[in-house]
Amino acid sequence: MNAPDPGRPEDDAASLRRALRATAGELAPPPYPAERVRRLGRRRVRTRRALVAVPAAVAAVLAAVAIALPQWPGGEGPPAADSAGGEALGPRATPSLAPAQPAAPSARPWPSVRTVGAGEPVEIGRGQVLTLGADQVCHRDTTEPGGGVEDTCKSVSDGNQAAGSVSIQSSGTLLRPLYIGPGRAARMTVEVDGEVLRAQVLTLKGNPGYAVGYAWGSGVSFDGPTPKVRVSDAEGKLLAEFP
Repeated sequence: MNAPDPGRPEDDAASLRRALRATAGELAPPPYPAERVRRLGRRRVRTRRALVAVPAAVAAVLAAVAIALPQWPGGEGPPAADSAGGEALGPRATPSLAPAQPAAPSARPWPSVRTVGAGEPVEIGRGQVLTLGADQVCHRDTTEPGGGVEDTCKSVSDGNQAAGSVSIQSSGTLLRPLYIGPGRAARMTVEVDGEVLRAQVLTLKGNPGYAVGYAWGSGVSFDGPTPKVRVSDAEGKLLAEFP
């Protein structure tokens, strides 16, 4: 180290540098920790390899478990146990949505009985008119030539039909059951060739002693199957049937 020139003033920077050199010369650097550095490096390499190996080991374990599990026919799960914790009842069936089925006739509400006035023309559709009187029921077809000025009537008091019985008349596809008796008819069905029809019931106020119904079907022919008619009250009690 060069000694300062006694004949030249020393600036602050030079004085600071000289002081730092003198101080650093007294310090000895520690030895380089080469072994510790190598040990840390080996540890990091082992950790990285372990992280890569874990997913493969997990996959191998899952595959072994799947092979060890029992296999059921058709790829279905194990048999289901009953609610009491007993033995298995067999393969669990997969629920399926059954197609919607049309409502059965008994599930549909019955048409309400219609009360009409004596001599009141009742239009029942398709140009047909019924008229209920004290002693007869009349039918008119207004689609016939001339407007159907003549009614076809049936007496309900001449004794040709016994009390507590039902008969049926037809005109084309119009079916007309007629019940005569003390019971209050509320339900009428007509079955023709396996087809069951619910008739609309008409009656007079009070206790007229009869009720008439009408339904539209395939009609009745002389050489066809005999229609079956059933008449019941509002509680479902059978009042009469034909034949």
